[in-house]
Amino acid sequence: MEWLNRRRLPFIAAMLLGAICLTLYVWHLQREWGPILRSQSLLAPRVAPPIAQDFALHWTGSFLALAGRPASVYDYSRFGTVEQELTGIGPHPWPYPPTGLLIDAPLALLPYFVSLAVWLTLTMGLYLLVLYRIAPHPLTIFWALAFFGTFENFFFGQNGFLSAALLGGGLLLVNGFPLAGGMLLGLVSYKPHLAALIPLALLAGRRWRALGGAVVSGAILALASAAFFGWDIWWIFLRNISGTLNNLYTRAGWFYKMPSVFAAARLAGFDVPAAWIFHGAAMAAAAALVVWIWSRPASTAIRSSALATAILLFSPHIWYYDLTLLALALAWLWREGYTKGWLPGEQIFLLLSWLMPLVSFCLAVGMKWSPGPLYLALPMSMVVRRYFWEKSRAGEMRAVALADNLSMANPR
Repeated sequence: MEWLNRRRLPFIAAMLLGAICLTLYVWHLQREWGPILRSQSLLAPRVAPPIAQDFALHWTGSFLALAGRPASVYDYSRFGTVEQELTGIGPHPWPYPPTGLLIDAPLALLPYFVSLAVWLTLTMGLYLLVLYRIAPHPLTIFWALAFFGTFENFFFGQNGFLSAALLGGGLLLVNGFPLAGGMLLGLVSYKPHLAALIPLALLAGRRWRALGGAVVSGAILALASAAFFGWDIWWIFLRNISGTLNNLYTRAGWFYKMPSVFAAARLAGFDVPAAWIFHGAAMAAAAALVVWIWSRPASTAIRSSALATAILLFSPHIWYYDLTLLALALAWLWREGYTKGWLPGEQIFLLLSWLMPLVSFCLAVGMKWSPGPLYLALPMSMVVRRYFWEKSRAGEMRAVALADNLSMANPR
């Protein structure tokens, strides 16, 4: 038992915890996908029992778009009726702009189950590839799959994998290939609440070519959606924004599934104006963090993890599947520690940050109480701590270089 020392014990415990989290996939595949695979054709137009409930939203939107009725997605009663007829799931309100509908448009070209399998394979593959590029280590895929945000996205068939792949891929390219990186970042605008801080970061960091690429790709995506669906669809979307916000205000059943400051305040009993006051403070703090980090000579990992974390704090309409963005931040922070050296307690903080979304979800579901975005406190503190550590190291290196120059200029 000499090999089980104090140094190895935390790692072994973490690996066991990750393996337990991975059993969620086995349970889901056996319980949800197994009966379908055993009892019916994968080409069946309607899957029974229905799986990946959120994917039904995207597949139905695609069906209406391909049927020449794209504006119907913003008619709640009509959309809900079609969704239930096609998939047996719903009704859901369509919350996305026409750019989101354009990205979803090809989904209904395939039967529901096949489309879901292709969608998850492609988007999850891109997501895992980006994470591996951020943190190239044999265990990266293991930790990514065991992360609760990854499982939530897989369970519901949502678009969190795509959002994380676009954001992470863009940030990986923004230094060496700023125009291409900016264009990937601009595509995040298909979910505007996730893209709001991206231009602010690029402005603060004076990344003009990347900012230009983001503006161009975002504009192309918007114009393409208007060309495919007609210009009127944008006016219909704008008229329905108030209805989308009303769903955010009033659907109490959603709050425990949304790890945002707004949802936490509503679950705590605050009314809508008070919840917005709390969330407005969080938005201001997130924007200030992004401007502060990006306007300083911080490393790419520090800047990127700060932006990914701040996006989650900024948006009031965040779901657990959106925490794939947190996986990006944790991967960059791990890479910093692995390549530059760990700060005291940093590995434990990183593990706790990885675990917090699952803990938060269990508290919300089991106790109808949400700790809200407290899961962001640790990674944010790690970002700030790393920044000051890098700054002090840079100061030490400059002091050493200055001392060397003085000794060479004044030899004894």
